[in-house]
Amino acid sequence: MNKKGKLFVVSLPIGNLKDITLRALEVLKETKYITCEDTRSLRKILNYYQLKGKKLISLYKDIEKERVDKVIKILLSGKDVVLVSEAGTPLISDPGAYLVKEAYNQRIKIVPIPGASALTCALSVSGIVLNKGFIFLGFLPRKKVEQKKLLERLPSEFPLVFFESPHRIKKTLKNLLEILGNRKCFLARELTKIHEELLWSDLETLSQREEFIGEITLIIMPEDTSKKEKTEIIEKEMNLKKEIEKLKNQGLKDKEIAKNLAQKFKISAKEIYKKIIEISE
Repeated sequence: MNKKGKLFVVSLPIGNLKDITLRALEVLKETKYITCEDTRSLRKILNYYQLKGKKLISLYKDIEKERVDKVIKILLSGKDVVLVSEAGTPLISDPGAYLVKEAYNQRIKIVPIPGASALTCALSVSGIVLNKGFIFLGFLPRKKVEQKKLLERLPSEFPLVFFESPHRIKKTLKNLLEILGNRKCFLARELTKIHEELLWSDLETLSQREEFIGEITLIIMPEDTSKKEKTEIIEKEMNLKKEIEKLKNQGLKDKEIAKNLAQKFKISAKEIYKKIIEISE
């Protein structure tokens, strides 16, 4: 019985080719079969590091499911296979999940070779405190209705992180502004490349920008609840004052007013009585 090969899940650079790890280079050098999202992008790395004689198997999104059996047969024959995405870490909004899942089903050994990811790269330079977590959404749905459904069912207290392409970002930003309101956000564009841009802004300002070049990672901050809470307190105070004045005009005594409004405003009658005295002074 043939010994099964191993499936190496290898992270590639997200821009600067020198960001590849020594271990990734070692695995790429020693493994003949490489399944990849984009053969053109992979050839740039192979040529740069003079890694020749590789057999490349295309595994982009539209053909991922139908190519899995072919790769599994190679692994079951005893040969190792490398899985890479176009850039960064496989399966992080990139193809490969079906292959990895089937490899587990076939009891094939999976070996992770960690490295660059636009997700961790952007978060690491954002300055955001992440000890309470964040929500990664990959690429948002294309339609505004679907974006709205997704975003409205998410918890509101976490930063939202997602990827976007340059030709879709303007429309997406306008949709986000309408759905979420004008929130602070962090733009990470062309990470590790010559024209890298790291920018704190807000959704309204970015939605008015004319041009975006290169792949984008956007982090949207939670709604500033402190301002909302202050507004709500002020509104409650004004409404309470109006109700007090209204009942006074009806001839009710101070203690009666306090008793009547306590339940409505969910404040103790004692507190409302103090407010009545303040207004009267």
